[in-house]
Amino acid sequence: MGLDSLMLQDLVVALIVLAALGFSVCKLMPARRRLRLMLALDAWSARHPALARWRERSLKPRIARAAGVGCGGCASNAGTPTHRHLPR
Repeated sequence: MGLDSLMLQDLVVALIVLAALGFSVCKLMPARRRLRLMLALDAWSARHPALARWRERSLKPRIARAAGVGCGGCASNAGTPTHRHLPR
């Protein structure tokens, strides 16, 4: 094995580790922050016409799915019981 082969192997391993790190950060990120990140990415991609197809096919459905997540504590969620105050 030559020096070039070892450097290429190190580069591939580093890319795999970075991809795993990015995936873990995204999955462990709170839903509100993940939605804000996707909205910022959507605004950025809207200014680049070359990304229009990716934006419509991949990003928009993810934003639509992520917009419905949350604790369900708002009044619009009819299936969630409201908080009851205990008598004193």
